[in-house]
Amino acid sequence: MNTKPHPDSSLIDAFGGTLKMAEFFEITTGAVSQWRVNGMPKSRKKTLRFARPKVYRAWEMSTKEPANV
Repeated sequence: MNTKPHPDSSLIDAFGGTLKMAEFFEITTGAVSQWRVNGMPKSRKKTLRFARPKVYRAWEMSTKEPANV
């Protein structure tokens, strides 16, 4: 089992953490926790890009490679 954090985990942290992300998308914290390992669905990342552009851009700038969205 892969338990190494996915790079998207830092986006979840930048947004405010697992609980805030789960509340925003109206999903379980368990689902968001899985994103920390497997990565976020592209559609959810696109939503964040438009709903919270400052957070998304700051995260994108902090990653070494451009986000694939």
